[in-house]
Amino acid sequence: MKNLTRRDFLSSREDFERNFCILEEMLRHGRMSFSEETRKSVESLHRVRKLPNGRIDFHTVDELARLTANSTANFEGVNNED
Repeated sequence: MKNLTRRDFLSSREDFERNFCILEEMLRHGRMSFSEETRKSVESLHRVRKLPNGRIDFHTVDELARLTANSTANFEGVNNED
């Protein structure tokens, strides 16, 4: 297991939005799905909106949506290291 550095944690809006883009792509291509037990995660993600300029509206992102996106990006990163 690698040692985590400060950079490994979210440090900017760019990283935050990148994680949501990874989640969106995985869902779009069928590489991720949700079970009935994760209904609250799906509802939370449905509430996330984008601004007219295409950026994510942070006011619509709750903790569950953020955790889902971050976890997905971390799993994707682990899979790409192999």
